[in-house]
Amino acid sequence: MTAPRTVAPGDLGLAELTAWVGGRAAAVDRDEADVREALARLGERDLLGIGAPADGDGRFAEFAELVAALAGECLSTAFSLWGHHMVIEYLARAGTGFAAGLLPGLRAGRPVGSSAMAPALRDLAGLEPLPVIATPAPGGFLLDGPIRWASNLYEDAVIVLPARTEDGDRLIVTVRAGTPGLTIAPAPRLLALNATASSSARLEGVFAPDEAVVTRDFASFVHSVRPFFLLTQTAFCLGLAAASLRFAGEAEGTAAAALAPGIGETGDRYGRARDRFTALIRPGADRDSAAELLRLRLEAAEVAQAATRLELAVRGGAGFAMSSPTCRRFREAAFLPVQAPTEGQLRWEIQRFAS
Repeated sequence: MTAPRTVAPGDLGLAELTAWVGGRAAAVDRDEADVREALARLGERDLLGIGAPADGDGRFAEFAELVAALAGECLSTAFSLWGHHMVIEYLARAGTGFAAGLLPGLRAGRPVGSSAMAPALRDLAGLEPLPVIATPAPGGFLLDGPIRWASNLYEDAVIVLPARTEDGDRLIVTVRAGTPGLTIAPAPRLLALNATASSSARLEGVFAPDEAVVTRDFASFVHSVRPFFLLTQTAFCLGLAAASLRFAGEAEGTAAAALAPGIGETGDRYGRARDRFTALIRPGADRDSAAELLRLRLEAAEVAQAATRLELAVRGGAGFAMSSPTCRRFREAAFLPVQAPTEGQLRWEIQRFAS
């Protein structure tokens, strides 16, 4: 079995913060603590925007390792960090005065960014057209349509989403929660990640000024951000897997002994995925193979699910208690097949590349 590896929090001076995130994970899981507090603390350390845009400062590896480390303590926190960071990535690439005005606050963690870009990946894959329609209007666009699912939909969120015109043009725009015509649905109760402000929304005549357009070069933009989108998701999958493998390996008793071969095999799968991940997050890495990024993202999610199931099996009844960290990790892993890109989309795209 390959020993699970995560970032050494001390490398970023975050040992105390990582412990703090772990100490409040149960409260976050019960939606009794706010993940925005963790984002603000990261913002105080100027860590929310490292590696953005496009690994221009050569620190994307540090950011990805940070996400992995936090996911081992609390997936809700790591997941919200992923969404927030992606908005920084999008706006840092925009190069407009409007985007530049939002970035200082986002890098400080106030307000929070919400990435509603899942439809862009589906559109790019040819699965379905963008659901939001952008109608040209004086000085900008009127937006109409659904955001079927997004996270970090707080009352002051900066939301980045794709849209299309009736003429077939595609663009990416920024809107703010609270803008007239934007209605966010009450967040439903989830199996896990209830503290991530995840819900749907509807846009009805929402005005987005021209300066709020991130890009009109839709395909090139989505292609360029996809590696960071997928690798950061891979990071939180691997961080969750590492935590469960560690706790499963520490268990004692008959069940632990009987399941040791499975734990070893899953640990080896983890190690292989971790090595591929480490190579891809390094500065200057070749991230041009969409198929490799998709396969790695799928493999990391599968390893996380296998690891959390094994942890539950060796921990027994104590791990089945809703309040236990084992149960929390098991429930968190259940989210991964439905996280966009979903398992179905990943497999469909991988098959398409293979044909």
